[in-house]
Amino acid sequence: MLSVLRTRGVPYLLSTSLVGRLPASMSALALVRLVVDQQGTYVLASVLTAAYVIAGTVGQPVLARIIDRTGRRRPVLLAAAVVSTVAFAATALTAVALPVVGVAAVVVAGFATPPIEPTLRSLWSGLVGDGPRLTSAYALDAAVQEVGYIIGPLITALGILLLGAQGNVLLMAAIGIVGTVLFTLHPRLAPSTAHLERQHSGTPLASPRFLRLLVSVIGTAAPVGALTITATAFASAVGVPELSAWAIALNATGALTGALLFARFPPRAAAATLIRPLGGLLSAVYLLTALTALPVGVWLVGAFLTGVLLPPYLTQVFTQTPRTVRAAHQVEANAWVISSFAVGIAIGTLLAGALVENLAAGILVAVLSTSALGIAAALQAVPRALEHRGDGDEHEGDDGGA
Repeated sequence: MLSVLRTRGVPYLLSTSLVGRLPASMSALALVRLVVDQQGTYVLASVLTAAYVIAGTVGQPVLARIIDRTGRRRPVLLAAAVVSTVAFAATALTAVALPVVGVAAVVVAGFATPPIEPTLRSLWSGLVGDGPRLTSAYALDAAVQEVGYIIGPLITALGILLLGAQGNVLLMAAIGIVGTVLFTLHPRLAPSTAHLERQHSGTPLASPRFLRLLVSVIGTAAPVGALTITATAFASAVGVPELSAWAIALNATGALTGALLFARFPPRAAAATLIRPLGGLLSAVYLLTALTALPVGVWLVGAFLTGVLLPPYLTQVFTQTPRTVRAAHQVEANAWVISSFAVGIAIGTLLAGALVENLAAGILVAVLSTSALGIAAALQAVPRALEHRGDGDEHEGDDGGA
């Protein structure tokens, strides 16, 4: 881990990407408070938040594909940052007064979110090489992201206190564009000429190996998404509403712990062989949150443990991703992994919400259902189906055909 951090440019990329990605961790609370603090409805608040997330899920692969096809990381990132910033400003000014305009603006802001995360992950192999150092780099990246999810809500709370809900959204937009500009100043973000030698037709979604990887990601994300609902329901059941916030914070702390441990002690085994057991174990650990008869303190320990395996799992997914697609599609492929995780989160949240709302044993059934979905998705990611066979066929990940 330390050797990776000593690599020239790595601390700069990690720190600037953290700043550039902060709007992602600030947006949920910022948008809800933007509406509620102006006497808007929770329905409008949820619509704004969902619209932002869905638009980002669509926009990231689109922008990443443009980067892959043109090789121009810096112009795409900067243009997206400018558009997203202007759209956030429009959202802040119109969300409640002109809801239709506000929703349209937040859709633009979400779609134009700069694809910093997939871009950064496409750079690691060139910066640190392959093997354990690459695993450590991905794990450090995940750790930095978890730091963002811990401090993002705190910055939002401080921003609202000092600037009000509208001013906080403007602050969030400013943080995003400043972070993106700083990120793009790194020499690695200069225009690439390698794309001129690559074939640009097609998409990483044409790779059966990559699709199998995405299925694993979507399913494994389901129990992660369910936790927001099950933690809230558990907190309500024990009469301590603030408990849900502690559960989510402990889950993020567990994820940060797992990322740092994985960066410090990267495995020697191939990523393709680790994805299935890590995904299965991650989904199985969430079963601890179904034990609502446990004392509150013990249940919170379970919430912490559910986060520990997420960064190791995602680290192996991102390590394997470039081995399942063509080199010319790596940024887009990373973006699809990120979007697939968001889809899985949404599936888990919606399923858990419906079960908790309609069943007396809703928490138990929600956890069992989403964990089972995650385990099933992990089991289908058999190593031989994820590995490049090297048999001369035209595979999406075969660079020789590019």
